Amino acid sequence: MLVVVVAYGTIGYMIIEDINLLDALYMTIITLATVGYKEVKELDNPGKVFTIILIFSGFGVFTHALTTGAKIIIEGEIKEVFKKRK
Repeated sequence: MLVVVVAYGTIGYMIIEDINLLDALYMTIITLATVGYKEVKELDNPGKVFTIILIFSGFGVFTHALTTGAKIIIEGEIKEVFKKRK
C-alpha cells in the first residue's frame, strides 16, 4: 500500500505541479516522511490541496500498517501463552 501512495503522490505532483519525476518523488517522500524540507517549487492552491490529501493518505496507510502489525504481535503472544498453559 505504501508503494501505491508513493506512486500516487509522485504522479500527482508531476501532473498538478508540472515537475519532473525526481522532483515529484522528492516532494512525495518529504511529505509522507513529515520531514518538510523546502518544496521544489512554490505550490499553487491545487498543489496544496493535493498535498493535504497525500498527507491524510500516508497517515492512513501508516496507521493501518501499525495496527495490523500490533494485532499480529499481540495475537502471536496470546497463542504462545495458551500453548504454554496446555
